[in-house]
Amino acid sequence: MRENVQLFPHVIQENDSDERFTPQWVFDGLGLMFDLDPASPVGGGDCVPARHKFTRLEDGLRQPWEGLLWLNPPFSEATSWADRFRHHGYGIFLGPVANARWWLELIRKADLIWHCRDFAFSHPTHAGRRSSMPLALVAYGLPAVAALERLACSGHNDGVLVQVAAALSNEGGDGG
Repeated sequence: MRENVQLFPHVIQENDSDERFTPQWVFDGLGLMFDLDPASPVGGGDCVPARHKFTRLEDGLRQPWEGLLWLNPPFSEATSWADRFRHHGYGIFLGPVANARWWLELIRKADLIWHCRDFAFSHPTHAGRRSSMPLALVAYGLPAVAALERLACSGHNDGVLVQVAAALSNEGGDGG
């Protein structure tokens, strides 16, 4: 009789989710109060300093966005969130560096990008997990630019600040 052997055993978590909370040191380094976090976790528990928060229960992607945004979207749905953030045009986006059209469109209009070394996210179920992709924070607007500069100088994480050249940012784009 042949024994049933699993070649690639892995544990499947029933409560697995796409939620990864940004660590406190990021917000300490940014030194900003955001007007809105449209991708906030259900039940709180995160440390995002935002006056208003939407969760997936309110469908933050479909709600009106106003003011300075903090956005750490579900990476499994990064395209729609990045597109909406780009059209809003004011705040900080934390997401995966991707070989995708949405990423190129997002950074083409960015005022400043901090390509950072991977860091451990926090979450009750996923504490210490890291992204499987490189990460970057993308700033739109002067308050976001100043905050990324502060974070980059805070000494908490290695990274590189990258400024998109104005002449290139509109090349092949919609001119705006």
